[in-house]
Amino acid sequence: MGRMESDESNTQRVTVRVPADLLEEYDDILDDQDTNRSEAIRQHMRKTVSTPTTDGGLVPPEDDDTLAAAYKELRRLTTDGRSLPLTEARSVLASKLNLPKESVPRRVLKPLNERGYLTRTGDPVNQPHIRVR
Repeated sequence: MGRMESDESNTQRVTVRVPADLLEEYDDILDDQDTNRSEAIRQHMRKTVSTPTTDGGLVPPEDDDTLAAAYKELRRLTTDGRSLPLTEARSVLASKLNLPKESVPRRVLKPLNERGYLTRTGDPVNQPHIRVR
């Protein structure tokens, strides 16, 4: 099932009061998903913490104009939160930034990924996509 918390000394118990019918409906959904309540809440907390606080994304890189322009363009292309096919991202960025398409992964996508602006999604071989934060 989910990832186990490895360091029990670094955890805190959280208690929440909720209406009984809400808890029952929630547990029914979790049963259908074959997950337990504690793990579902931990997953929700991780997702909430890793999501940008505004829909405007992260602050663009300030030390590299090319990366800043690339990030702004990728945010424009994914305003609805959808992922973007890697081939489309490479083509658009090559054109927008006046770079050879072959150098876009090394010059733009890899640095943005390493800095936490992008994540790779989809099938890495047949349908590679990126998600922009």
